[in-house]
Amino acid sequence: MQYWLHRISYEGKLSYPLLEKNYLSIGFWDQATEEFLNKSTAGDGEYFDNQFSPNENGNLPRNRWFLWYFLYEMEKGDWVIIPGDGVFSIYEILEQNAFLPSQMEFENLIDWNGNKIIQNNEGFFIDSDDEDIYIGFLRKVKPLYKNISRYDFADNALNKRLKIQSTTSNINDLENNIKKALELFKKNKPIDLKNTLIELSVNNWFGTIYNELNHDKFENLICKYFIQTGCTDVYKPSKNESNKKGDVDVVATFEHLRTIINVQAKHYQGETNEWAVEQIMEFAHSKKNKLDDGFIRQYWVISSSDVFSEKAINLAKENNVLLINGKEFVRMLLLSGIQKVEEL
Repeated sequence: MQYWLHRISYEGKLSYPLLEKNYLSIGFWDQATEEFLNKSTAGDGEYFDNQFSPNENGNLPRNRWFLWYFLYEMEKGDWVIIPGDGVFSIYEILEQNAFLPSQMEFENLIDWNGNKIIQNNEGFFIDSDDEDIYIGFLRKVKPLYKNISRYDFADNALNKRLKIQSTTSNINDLENNIKKALELFKKNKPIDLKNTLIELSVNNWFGTIYNELNHDKFENLICKYFIQTGCTDVYKPSKNESNKKGDVDVVATFEHLRTIINVQAKHYQGETNEWAVEQIMEFAHSKKNKLDDGFIRQYWVISSSDVFSEKAINLAKENNVLLINGKEFVRMLLLSGIQKVEEL
């Protein structure tokens, strides 16, 4: 499959209505004969070139290549990107060969001014003012995605190419850019510089947190996060507390929210299993009937690893425990505004 950029502004008062009926058009009315179409479709480049007159310097017009792409190089299944005003649309070519307007009959065509367009016996079109509209060739297409915002979903490379004035050009080199824009469009996730930079930073921070910190410093980093997000008090409970049931490593109080967050911290690589959830659940159950201070309590597990076991996930859902893996914690750190971490 190939990717093409095709601009249909030429004779737009007809080319856009044709596109609404799923026909892609191009000009070159002077070449619109069955012989030219058949020989060009067959790839007869010598015949094709001989149908164009050289300029004063003896060179053939460069814009003939737009027609060559349209007739010969475009194939069934190729994608065609159509630029619009601040948007672009993606169409798929449905048939292997192009055809002449005279080979088709169109009804109920109206130009962008609301004037009726009439097809005469010679195959070209006339509007209500008897003005000739020169369309040379057509291709059958179907819309895949319409009116994708350039601003929201096209990156710099794709945006630049959408601005070129060439009628038809091959843009296979932008395949990844097109797929990226389409993925963002389908998810309705416009390009966001802040989030893009954060995602680029996540992997570096993620590896550094595990490699540079021990478990105690990992807990300290969690405390720093809560301080950054406005908690009124944060501390690490004693590890040797008598009659302690379960385990919690960090307790953060948000007085103005009447909320206390209890965190079980796990600092290691690999998969975090259900033991982390069981520890903080046991702690929560031990306090259940002893608290009457008007605070809501949340229970989190923050792990430096990048995955939780299926058992841990299911157990957490059943008991309203929030699981945060290492990469998600990095995103939380970055979004909280932590640019650098002081001595832990």
